[in-house]
Amino acid sequence: MKRTLIVLLAMVLVISLFGCQSATPATETTDQSTAPIKIGHLTYHTGAFGHVGPMFDGAANFALDIINKNPPLGREVTIIHQDLGTIGEGQAARKLVDSEKVDVLLNVAGEYMSYRDWLLGVEKEKGGPLLPSVHAGAVDPAYGGTVEEPIFRGAPMDTDQGLATAIQAQNKGAKTVVVMAVENDGMQMQQASAVNGAKALGMEVLGELDFQPEQTSYRSVVSQAQALNPDALLIFCAAEDGGTIVKNAAEMGMSSIIVGATDWLFVEFPQTATMDALNKHKYVGAVGFTYQEGPAWDFYKAAWDASEYASLNDASNSYTLQYYDLLNVAMLAIEKAGGTDVTKWVAAMHDVSMEPGTKVYTYEEGLTALQNGEDINYEGVTGSFNYTDTGVVGGLYGVFQWADTENLERESIIEGQTILDLASKIK
Repeated sequence: MKRTLIVLLAMVLVISLFGCQSATPATETTDQSTAPIKIGHLTYHTGAFGHVGPMFDGAANFALDIINKNPPLGREVTIIHQDLGTIGEGQAARKLVDSEKVDVLLNVAGEYMSYRDWLLGVEKEKGGPLLPSVHAGAVDPAYGGTVEEPIFRGAPMDTDQGLATAIQAQNKGAKTVVVMAVENDGMQMQQASAVNGAKALGMEVLGELDFQPEQTSYRSVVSQAQALNPDALLIFCAAEDGGTIVKNAAEMGMSSIIVGATDWLFVEFPQTATMDALNKHKYVGAVGFTYQEGPAWDFYKAAWDASEYASLNDASNSYTLQYYDLLNVAMLAIEKAGGTDVTKWVAAMHDVSMEPGTKVYTYEEGLTALQNGEDINYEGVTGSFNYTDTGVVGGLYGVFQWADTENLERESIIEGQTILDLASKIK
């Protein structure tokens, strides 16, 4: 009798509890897990790009510090910063996916094709991980944006950077160019794009020069460029390599228009080149993904400048902007999808970042709107995230110059439509 009474009381208590519950949030919840959402961050701490490690880690941590004040679905977001400079991107990815069991693999990049088949097999078998990437501009635009291959880029394709360098060289009056690039997939993609862009703009391409990274001297490749006597050099390489090339060119008597890409926005570039060498050239600048003036930028800049990471770089740094916007969108999509199920997350990435919907400028605004049952359109510090069917996004390019070895200045903007128009001429 006593046991029957206890059971009846328990049933009444359960019914009472359910009856007192408020309505569930409008966001559909399909993943009931309360465990942290685990991100595996493919990054560099060693090798040719080792100097960017602290900056990339800081950019990711900064965005997650904001997100974790009110994380998606109430689940804390954690991150593992995995160096790939020594073991390679493929091995680092396997470690994060197989050993660490990450929900999100952040930053598939230039070596993706070497382990793509394995990762697609994992996606098919396990339904994850999710693949947002700041660096997937180096991955062929045919790949991504699907449940089978959930790559969503945080910035335009690397080929757009190549076109932007050609546009800037012409803006500075160049009629002949030499295009130089380190021998890796991403840089070679940019080089090919710059060559095509220069030709489409009516400039003469006098030569295409390839070189190995981390050489002790670049005098040989600089000599080859010097012998061709171009108006401009378009160069694609890491910051320190670029600084050495620019310095060697000045020491060898060259005075050229020189345009590099995003990697030259690190302080290692002017510090290696020296301001004396930079000032001996007619012009030295770099193009990179940039910010859009507005409420998103105002919030982000104030937050970055007040953060513990502000000493790493200026708020306008291209990569820091990309990490911030991409992680915001990826986490809002997890909230919208109700979890990390890739079949729902892929659709949610489009839903939270594109029209129609309430325009939101921060992660917190987006989360609140989603929880209120609204559709949203995230407008970030880099502008709109209008994804193609393969996870490619457009964007705004800035042209930057180093005022000194610590301070970077944005001198102008190249509109995304200008790049699209040039790309259409090439096609």
